[in-house]
Order: sequence, then C-alpha cells, then structure tokens
Amino acid sequence: MQLNTQYSALPHMNAEVSKQDKTLEKIAAAQQLNREDAAARSIAQMLQNEIGGDTQGLMNANDGIAMMQIADGTLENLSRQTEVLSDLSVRNNSASLNASQKEMLQGEFNRTIESMQQSINNTSFNEQSLFDNSFTFSMGGETLSASLGNVTPQSLSIENPDSIAAYAQNLSTIRSDTGSAMKGFISTSDSLLTKIAAESAAKSQIADTDMAKAIREFQQSNNQITASQIAMSHQTQTLRQSIGELLG
Repeated sequence: MQLNTQYSALPHMNAEVSKQDKTLEKIAAAQQLNREDAAARSIAQMLQNEIGGDTQGLMNANDGIAMMQIADGTLENLSRQTEVLSDLSVRNNSASLNASQKEMLQGEFNRTIESMQQSINNTSFNEQSLFDNSFTFSMGGETLSASLGNVTPQSLSIENPDSIAAYAQNLSTIRSDTGSAMKGFISTSDSLLTKIAAESAAKSQIADTDMAKAIREFQQSNNQITASQIAMSHQTQTLRQSIGELLG
C-alpha cells in the first residue's frame, strides 16, 4: 500500500498566520492611536498646518516663475529692438547720407524707442511694474528676492552707438539675473512639492486604521488557519489509520 504524503496544509497555514500577525499590528496601532487620540489629532493638525504653509509657499514660487517669464519675454523683445537701434545708428553715421535721409532714420529710431518704452510700461504683474522694482517672496520658510533693474531707453542717441551697446549689455545682465531667479523659483517649487507629498503621506499614515476592514481581514485569516488545522488533523488521522492497517 502506498501512502500519499505529498499534500501538507502547513505552508498555507504559515502564510495565513503571517498575514494575521500583520493585521493584528494594524489593529494594535489603531487602538494605540485611539488611546492617544488627542496626541494624534495634534500631530495631524501640525502636519496640516505645515501643508497649508508650504502650499502657500508653492503658490508664491509659481507667482515668481510667472513673473520672471513675463519679464524675460519683454527683455527678449527689448533686445531685438536694441539691435534695430544699433543698425539705425550705424546707418546714420554714414557720410553718404543727406540730411533728409538722416531725418528719416531719426524718426524710425524715435518710434522704436517709444515702442520699447511702451513695452516696459505695460510689463506688470498683479498691477505692479516689473522693471526698476524689487519683489520678495516667502516660500515655505525660504525667502527669495527678485530685482529687475532700470531698462528705460530714453537716454539712447542715434549718434552715440556706444550708449546703445552699453544698453544692450545691461539688458543681457538683467536677463541673466532673471534666468537665475527663475531657476531659484523652480528649484524651490520642486522642493516644496516633494515636501508637501511627504507631509501628506505622513498625515495620511496618522489617520485611523479602518478597524472594520482590519477585523474582517483578521477573521478571514483566522478561518483559513482553522481550516488548515482541520486539514492537517484529518491528514494525520488518515495516516495513522493507514499505518495501523499496514501493521495489522
């Protein structure tokens, strides 16, 4: 007579015991939180306050990014128009031009200056002029200042190409500063997003365990363990009977 001893309920029962232990840990943790309900609420509220402050900081950082983007767009346009001024200045200084031609060049030069000044005047954020002004942003405990210098072109002269070159260099410097400020805002924004995600996860972890679900899981595991024990008991009894028959 051959005995089939391949089947064993033990591995399945061990798996269920492990699952049951984890469920008990959840229930115990939830019960501990319930006993320390005031402390849990205090921690959760503290995290919520931090999330609120960091969220406002994130909004401020995004405002800074938007402001720098607006300023950069205007600076790019001013740079293109400065190239026009430089070209007009070079042409005006040609000895082959007569007075009428120079007057036409001067008129185009003046119109370009007016267009540039209008563009500067219209560059604002939240009704505040961006140029020749400074701004301070509070972002989650960090403060970042942005200052955009004076870019007015009124002092430029068609007969003075050096002044136009100096103005172009000033625009380049301010645009570089604007780019650096934008990178700072973006970096802070990314950091705040990461921090908010971590704080939200921590707050969620402190929230009460779903006790009803945890208890159902425990009962299911317990039923599985009981079934496995019965199977093992039945298997052992059958084995004993078979051995007894063999031994006579």
